[in-house]
Amino acid sequence: MTQSYKTILVAVDGSSGAELALHKAIHVAKRNQARLVIAHVIDTRALHNVVAFDASVYESLEKEAKDLLAEYQQEAKNAGLEDVQTVIEFGNPKTLLSLDIPKQTGADLMLLGATGLNAFERLLIGSSSEYIMRHATIDLLIVRNSDKSI
Repeated sequence: MTQSYKTILVAVDGSSGAELALHKAIHVAKRNQARLVIAHVIDTRALHNVVAFDASVYESLEKEAKDLLAEYQQEAKNAGLEDVQTVIEFGNPKTLLSLDIPKQTGADLMLLGATGLNAFERLLIGSSSEYIMRHATIDLLIVRNSDKSI
């Protein structure tokens, strides 16, 4: 039995690892003739104190996210994909990406860039991809950069 996917979800944050995941997601979507959903989560956990003083921080982050996703959406369309959707959410990236966004979009495969965290950093702040890998209810593909110099 050949596995095919209908909706490919890729999580992006502007990092080089996320861009690699986007490029791979575009290729996987083309091979499967699938819809591509490009998602960005603005992590609000660290912003609560800042926003109390300056609400424009949310607006600025949302504008940056919209610009980034528009660029990525155009790149996917230039590569030949017709059905490309973008999603911006505010909240905890780990829970939104592992459960909520896949359910909302009907995704059946998610691609994530691997983190660049070492073991000590993962212990202190945790790895989003590690959390998502444990809690997601859909297939996952963790995209690693084979170039260790980045």
